[in-house]
Amino acid sequence: MVNGSLAEGTGTPSCFFSAGWGERAVQEGLSTDVPAGSPAGARSYSLQVSGHVSGDAKLLQAEADGCAPAVTAGQSYDLSIDYKSTSDRNSLTVFVHTATGWQYHTDLKMLPASAEWTTAQARLENLPEGVDRVSFGISLSGDGELKTTNYSLQPVPVEAPPPAPADGELVVNGALATGEGVPTCFLPAGWGDRTLQQELDTDVPAGSPTGARSYSLQVSGYASGDAKLLQAETDGCAPTVAEGTDYDLSIDYKSTSDRNSVTVFVHTAEGWKYHTDLKMLPPSPEWTTAQARIKDLPAGVDRVSFGISLSGDGQLKTTNYSLQPVETEAQPAPQSAELAGQWDVLETELPIRAIHTTLLHDGRLLLIAGSGNDGNQFAAGTFRAVVWDPDTNGFTEIPVPYDMFCAGHVTLPDGKVLLAGGTMAFPEQDAGPNTFKGSKQSYYFDPADNTFHKTSDMAGAHWYPSLTKLGNGNIWAAGGLDEKAEGTVLTEMFDHSSMSWLPQNSVPQTWSYWGTYPHMYLLDDGKMFYSGGHTFGNGLPGTGASIYDWQDAAIWDVPGLREKDLRDQAGSVFIGPAQDQRVMIVGGGNTDTNLPATNLVDIIDLNQESPAYVPGPDLPGPGKAYVNLVNLPDRTVLAANGAQYNRSGDVLTAALYDPDANSWTSINPDPVGRNYHSSSILLPDGRVAVFGSNPADNSFDFRISVYSPPYLFQGARPQVVQAPESAGYGDVLELGVEGEVVSASLMAPMSATHQTDTNARLVDLPLAGEGNTRTVQVPDNPNLLPPGPYMLTVLDAKGVPSEAKWVWIS
Repeated sequence: MVNGSLAEGTGTPSCFFSAGWGERAVQEGLSTDVPAGSPAGARSYSLQVSGHVSGDAKLLQAEADGCAPAVTAGQSYDLSIDYKSTSDRNSLTVFVHTATGWQYHTDLKMLPASAEWTTAQARLENLPEGVDRVSFGISLSGDGELKTTNYSLQPVPVEAPPPAPADGELVVNGALATGEGVPTCFLPAGWGDRTLQQELDTDVPAGSPTGARSYSLQVSGYASGDAKLLQAETDGCAPTVAEGTDYDLSIDYKSTSDRNSVTVFVHTAEGWKYHTDLKMLPPSPEWTTAQARIKDLPAGVDRVSFGISLSGDGQLKTTNYSLQPVETEAQPAPQSAELAGQWDVLETELPIRAIHTTLLHDGRLLLIAGSGNDGNQFAAGTFRAVVWDPDTNGFTEIPVPYDMFCAGHVTLPDGKVLLAGGTMAFPEQDAGPNTFKGSKQSYYFDPADNTFHKTSDMAGAHWYPSLTKLGNGNIWAAGGLDEKAEGTVLTEMFDHSSMSWLPQNSVPQTWSYWGTYPHMYLLDDGKMFYSGGHTFGNGLPGTGASIYDWQDAAIWDVPGLREKDLRDQAGSVFIGPAQDQRVMIVGGGNTDTNLPATNLVDIIDLNQESPAYVPGPDLPGPGKAYVNLVNLPDRTVLAANGAQYNRSGDVLTAALYDPDANSWTSINPDPVGRNYHSSSILLPDGRVAVFGSNPADNSFDFRISVYSPPYLFQGARPQVVQAPESAGYGDVLELGVEGEVVSASLMAPMSATHQTDTNARLVDLPLAGEGNTRTVQVPDNPNLLPPGPYMLTVLDAKGVPSEAKWVWIS
């Protein structure tokens, strides 16, 4: 800047001229009134406007070579002017010069009145191509006096670019380590009526990169809007993305507010626009990592910018921004049916939303929707169920007396199906997913007349209860939400002999909340094991798994379960014969935090003196919740279906677990993506039927998939040609068989919902004899084999099972 302090020149400072336009009177002249600390000889220039009707008055650098500062397009410049003014109609005005001459460029900012000398500062950025000089000053566009001096224009030093991101990382300067005032490649943003204080901070999480800083946003007086720190929407800063690719983002944050959300903006050829808020974040006094996945980017999006928006009073700190593409796993080559089995999607579709699925002792399946998670159906009182015959693919409509949606169910010793709890009321509009109110109603379904029959009500209401069969044929029940939409601590007992629920004071009570659909298994000593699998949110306090003596109302924590708060909608199951007392838990997520689901597998041997979970082999592929686990008659376990996030991000993988080898074998997946409200049921012929999926948009998939395991492609199957229809505990049974039979077992008919069937089990039958006549012995322990109908199968030397025969154990 030439003569910036106006020290030279008579009348008008050298290299300056007074300018303006409009209808107003102007008196002007040099003054010796200058700010303290001005250079020697400094003067100010006074503009006195009166009778203002229109226009302005200003002092600018003369538009001549050697006076108006030379600039370079693309370079940024910091300008400043000391001023005092009796008017509030002041603005920083810029003119630019190109080969075609001088023209008005912009008003950078408005300036308030100031009785004392004040420095007006602004940054001149994004100068158009061809601009080679600028001229600027403060325009006075109203009555009053304006004095100016100490004009300055300086190029903004070009910062050394921050280190390139690591391999796969797309965010530049994600740890906010470089940049003064505002981190390089970031910009503060927001809108609305609120007071905001913001600054860089040295408070960072342990383990952050060297030089990392955080950015603090302090909001007060909040009325509307938000505040956030985003990647700068310029080339080289906002991450570049590609269509058809998903991206995992993470940000470390701490916040005193519960009004935090992960916000994403997208860029197309038309410019930048708001895209979505991926998730809400809870307050956190300690550093926490927020994680989410950007999916299904619209066509034409080439860049994104994201951050955490604070939309309420409080302080938010953020750092360690990260965006990485999700690696698409290479799809394995199709496997032969002999090695991996075969999936078929039936032409027949479900007539209802199959939420609850039970195999009946006649080979048909009871499918219950109730209201089907549809508030309109609930309001209309439309509750539905059907019976499906897999042999004919026919459906029989069953009248439903109340909303059995999210009830508990179990097969009784006489083959009837007990239903208990369910939905008394849907949540009020926009009240969230966990505010359903439980019902205390209870009915049983009789396959003989295809009818629901009333029993007594439960002692209390339950929405999402688990029902576990005991060795005496009674049914233990607990968990879920009560009639106030609160977690119930009430334990219930159904007396099978009287077909009624016992009163509360007749049932041992722990007054403990077991969560929703707790995975509770009956052990051979009569105690129960809570595997840690459940529905919705975090696991229970403590280790997340426990042994429970229901008769003495005593509970002991069991150690070793990893990621207990990522076991929402996990799968768990007895593995191998139930005599081994080994339980496996697979995968799971967290509906509340919506973190990516896990693929961890933990296994516990409950025959040990001090049982504890130990790590098993990870489930192949990405982590997933909504895992459907099914015991197969060859003693392997099928794990299929699932999703990485709450009702979204279907994972099309499947695998078979071999308990002897303690290993998984990946197989071709179910062609239909399935998550929430899906279920899998073993059929008597050895196939597996898979139903349902109820994603986040509350649609429903009505297709039926059927999996035929590899053993159905190994040639001729052994057969059970003769077997008794019933047997008692400890009985020795004579079987007529065909084939090279090496073992026999009984399998409980499945009754599954929400990845929960705690009564599923395979029980070994010791086999003796040779040729076509064999004997097997039924265990004498009813806790191992609770009374009821079972499917009897035999295996040949190749591990191929027979079709099942029904045997009643009592």
